[in-house]
Amino acid sequence: MARSRNIKPAFFSNDELAESNCALGRLFFIGLWTVADHNGNLEWRPKRLKAQLLPYDDCDIKKLAINLDKSGFIRYYSDGDILYINIAKFSDHQNPHKNEKLKGTTFPIYSEEGRQLVDLNTLMINLDKSRLNQESSQSDPADSLNLIPDSPIPKKRERFAPPSLDDVFNYMVEQSVRDPAGESDRFVNYYESNGWKVGRNPMKSWQAAVRNWITNIKDFKKPDPPPSKTKTIENLTNTDWANEIIEGNAQ
Repeated sequence: MARSRNIKPAFFSNDELAESNCALGRLFFIGLWTVADHNGNLEWRPKRLKAQLLPYDDCDIKKLAINLDKSGFIRYYSDGDILYINIAKFSDHQNPHKNEKLKGTTFPIYSEEGRQLVDLNTLMINLDKSRLNQESSQSDPADSLNLIPDSPIPKKRERFAPPSLDDVFNYMVEQSVRDPAGESDRFVNYYESNGWKVGRNPMKSWQAAVRNWITNIKDFKKPDPPPSKTKTIENLTNTDWANEIIEGNAQ
């Protein structure tokens, strides 16, 4: 039985999905969500899936599915007798109705022990539990990307490394800071003392922190007091001068 599912706008700009799968493959992927259970699992029955999801299109369902497996968006698995498909990260992005969860499912939960490898050279599924070395068989690791079904693929975040004093100094020179030596020294001392955190969170970009520091330099400095005015005869009126003589303050 088909079910209503959610689709996010980011699905359409997912370049990894688009590069690895044709338009029908991407449409087929969406269709799989509607026939999967609340865990994102469904039985692999290519003829039925073709009739359910792409009845009016001339296409090879097996090829579409294996391309999705190759790019890491679905995974084949087996309980020893029947072959199933698991949609990666399904439960993170779908919110099945509570009655669907209460009803339960007849499909076994996906596990790595039941994972079935795909021979990408012949587009065939290896129906065994041998856990063949995919590198030696020239098959790509289908689930190594750990992808999200309907969101762009997350980029691998580089590990933050604190900058040196010279790095900060040179960057402040590029930003035309009036006192790059003094400000870079204050910047490094400040963030070294708090463990390179911005608020309570670890710093992600020291360049962004430097730009923010430059914007808020005025908050770290007290404004110089205005110069005091010396009262002289030249800047006093006749009335003021007379008052100053009476008070004994004239110079």
